[in-house]
Amino acid sequence: MDATTDELDDPQAPFDLVVRGGTVVTVDAQDRILDGDVAVRSGHIVEIGPDLVTGRAPAARTIDASGCAVLPGFVNAHMHECMERGVFEDLPFFTWLEDFALPKDRAYEPRHQRAAALVCQAEMIRNGTTSFIDIFRFPHEAADVTAQSGLRGTISPQVIDDPEEGAGETLATNERFVEDWNGRHERVRAWFGPHSLYTVRPETLRRMRVLADRHGVGIHTHLAESRGETALVAERAGGLSPTRWLDELIGLGPDVVAAHCVELSDDDLELVVTSGLGVAHCATSNMKLGNGAARVRELLAAGATLGLGTDSVMTNNNLDPFEEMRQAGLLAKFVSGDATALESATLLRLATMGSAAVLGVADRVGSLEVGKLADIVVVDLAQPHAWPLFTEGGGNVVEQIVWSMTGRDVVHTVVGGEVLLDRGQLTTLDLVEIGDLVDREATHLLRSAGVLDFVLDRHRNG
Repeated sequence: MDATTDELDDPQAPFDLVVRGGTVVTVDAQDRILDGDVAVRSGHIVEIGPDLVTGRAPAARTIDASGCAVLPGFVNAHMHECMERGVFEDLPFFTWLEDFALPKDRAYEPRHQRAAALVCQAEMIRNGTTSFIDIFRFPHEAADVTAQSGLRGTISPQVIDDPEEGAGETLATNERFVEDWNGRHERVRAWFGPHSLYTVRPETLRRMRVLADRHGVGIHTHLAESRGETALVAERAGGLSPTRWLDELIGLGPDVVAAHCVELSDDDLELVVTSGLGVAHCATSNMKLGNGAARVRELLAAGATLGLGTDSVMTNNNLDPFEEMRQAGLLAKFVSGDATALESATLLRLATMGSAAVLGVADRVGSLEVGKLADIVVVDLAQPHAWPLFTEGGGNVVEQIVWSMTGRDVVHTVVGGEVLLDRGQLTTLDLVEIGDLVDREATHLLRSAGVLDFVLDRHRNG
């Protein structure tokens, strides 16, 4: 619900929610850290400061954040809402893709997608993610679950032309989804989602740009993820790099989100920066699939729009933004041999404001600032693995958040002032019901894809 200026500015109006007494890590332009409160009215942050409640009418709800860090909600800049966690492990990338991932994708039905969306969104709420962009199957199911869960979701149906046997959505089903959902729900955005240059035909990509412009929506894809992709694209595109070819086909710009971008030449890197392309760095997935490390430090130094994505539970195997910050930092330090690479504050910014900028929503979310949407996360710092903790003047709070904490330390997740995780308990989704559903639907899916025996036999024979 959009708030009027009068609702936000009225000093006499009671607060709807106050997150009280925490260490507030704003991730604003000044990287302010202060001990105090965050006050919410009509879904927006209206005040930040010490002791906002004394002498005022009681807030409708107060969250005690003493001993906790109060952060902007994390933004996941690339993920797939699937549920095949821990089943296709330790395989070469194209073997994994062609022999298992695509056959499994062909077997997907709407019932499977609903289960996948439920488990992924439950996990994201529990780990402090408040906004995400998804690229996968049956987008209406994913959108319906997003409307139920309370998260902010950008849903981009994963279009695949080749192979043709139903491994993904089509341009027609993607367009129907955009027509059905564009502007339908305040927390759900409908985008276009070509899987990649090697699975989507050039004519489809060109038409997709026309349709995206017509509907005023974005495009989300995979780009320059592996050396194999680079070689295949060069063969098909007369020696062009994936980045250059995608630019020729759709025109790169701020309305395009590209995951991975590992294989970038110097010219590619310049094109990424000058076009305003949003890049989702997926450190864990890139390492697990053996695809290398993106040129993150150079991208940042050049002014690229860069954020963090987890990728899917097939290639990560979780959606934990804390772990993704840590992995991104470790990878940068390892490949550069420089222990100062990607300092703690930079990693936190990448997972919040950086990813919000990638999705084109940094004016609304990604930091704790008056006027922004009240997407807030409370992290319990009263844990042995966060000690010693020094909060005065900011102390080492950010360092502990990035290097010591995990999604399991999140105690409250708030989206637009609505509490989706309350003292560690989901309020909009039933975790027990989801667990039963996912086990049942995952078994049905893998059996339908003809790969269940492979999964079970690996362990029987291991």
